[in-house]
Amino acid sequence: MATRLGPMPLPQPSMRFSYGTIKICASHPLHTLRMSLSIATWTGTTASDSTRFPTLAGHLRAMRAMLGVVQHGSTTRAAEAMHLSQPAVARSVLQLEQACGLPLFMRGARGMMPTALGSQWATRIEAMLQHLSSGAAEAQAAATLTAPRPPLPQRFAETVPAGHLRALMAIAGCGSESLAAQWLGLTQPAVHAALQGLETGLGMQLFYKLAFGTRLTPSGEALLRRVKLALAEVRGMDSDLSAWRGEIRGRVVVGVLPLSVDIFLPRAVNSLAASHPDIEVRIVDGTYESLVQHLLSADIDAIAGALRTDTPADEVRQLHLFDDDLVVVAPAGHACLRRKCLQLEDLLQWPWVAPLPGTPADRAMVRLFHDRGLEPPRGSLRASSPTMTLAFVLQTGRLALASRGQALQDDHGGQLVMVPVELPSTRRRIGLATRALSTASQDLELFLQACRQAAAALPVQGR
Repeated sequence: MATRLGPMPLPQPSMRFSYGTIKICASHPLHTLRMSLSIATWTGTTASDSTRFPTLAGHLRAMRAMLGVVQHGSTTRAAEAMHLSQPAVARSVLQLEQACGLPLFMRGARGMMPTALGSQWATRIEAMLQHLSSGAAEAQAAATLTAPRPPLPQRFAETVPAGHLRALMAIAGCGSESLAAQWLGLTQPAVHAALQGLETGLGMQLFYKLAFGTRLTPSGEALLRRVKLALAEVRGMDSDLSAWRGEIRGRVVVGVLPLSVDIFLPRAVNSLAASHPDIEVRIVDGTYESLVQHLLSADIDAIAGALRTDTPADEVRQLHLFDDDLVVVAPAGHACLRRKCLQLEDLLQWPWVAPLPGTPADRAMVRLFHDRGLEPPRGSLRASSPTMTLAFVLQTGRLALASRGQALQDDHGGQLVMVPVELPSTRRRIGLATRALSTASQDLELFLQACRQAAAALPVQGR
C-alpha cells in the first residue's frame, strides 16, 4: 500500500516544530525578537481572517469624498461632481484626516492640493473603487438571473456601504448569518439586512440559504474576490500611514512551494524580525495552483518558490532571486556511491522517495527519466515535504531528488551526500510572486527586500 506524506499540521506552541530550516522553540531568535511567525498548511480562509476588516474601511464614504477632492481640486467642485453638498464633502475629508491624524491636503485660496500621503491614498482609493466596480461587473457576468435593469458597476462602487462589505466578508468566513453576527457583534437581522442590501444593490442573488448555513453563489464568489482585493488596498493605506508616522508594522502572508525555499526564506524572515519586529509573518504551504488563486484573491501576499513561465503577467509579478537545480541525494555510505561512472539508469535498482504526482518535482523526475528512455521510479513512498523526504533518505537509505542549494546548505553533518550523476534540464528560477494589480505595501516591500538580501548572500551558482 502506497504511503503519501503531505505537509505537516501546525503543532501546539509548546512543541518544537521544524519546517525545512525554520525551527520554532522557546529559545529561538524569532521569539526573542518578538516577531510573530506562523507556519501552517493552507486550509482555506478562516473565519477570523475573513472577518478581519480594516478599520479604515469603515470610512468608505469619506474615502470617496477625498478622491473627489483630489480629482477636482476643491470641495465645491467635488460636491458638484458627486451630487453632494459642499459641507458634506468637507466634513468627510475632515473626518478622514482626523482618523489618520495627519493632513491629507494643503489648503489655499485656489483650492486644495493633496499632501504626499494624500496622493498615496488617492491612488489606493482609486484602485479600491476600481476593484469594487470590477467585482460588480464580474458578479453580473456570472449571474444566471438578474434584475431587468441591473445597476451600473460604477454606481455600485460609488454607493455600497462599508457595512455591506463587512457582512459579505463575515458570511464568507463563518458560513451562517448567526455566526457572522457573533463575529461582528451585531444581531442576526442586521447581518441579514446587510446581505439583502448587497443583493438589491447589484440586482442579483449572491447567496444560497441552505439548511446548514449560507453559501455564496458564483456571482457572490466573483464579488468576494474583488472585495478582498479592494480591502487589500485599504490595508495598504494603513501601512502607508504607519510609515509616515515612523511606525513599521503590518502582516505579510507568504505561500511557500516545496524545494529551494528553505535556502533563503528563514534568513530573510530572521533579518526582517531583527529590523522590524512589529511585522507579522505568516507562512502557509500548498500547491502552486491553489496558492495562485489565494494570491489573486488577496488571501496571501506573496508566493515563494520556483517561478513559472505560464503565470499571467498582467496579474502576477515575478521577482527572480537565484537559480537552483535538482540533484539526487543518498545517505553517506550508500551502495550507489561505490559505483564508478554512475549513470541515471543504475539508480533504478534502489528504492526512492518519490515526489507527489503532479508536483513540479514529479514532473521534473518524469521528464528526466523519459528523456533517457527510462521509466521513473514508482516506489510505494511519496512525500511533498522536503524535510520528510530527507528524513526518509537518512533513516531508510532511499534515494530522492533534492534542491542542490538545500543539499549544499545542510548535509546533516556529512550524513547526506549528493550522488555524482548528471541531471540535465532541471535548472529552475527561484523567486517570489506578488500581485501585479496593486502597489506593494510598506511591510510587503520590506519583506521582498529582506528576501533579495538573503538570496544575494547565498553560495549558489547562477544567482
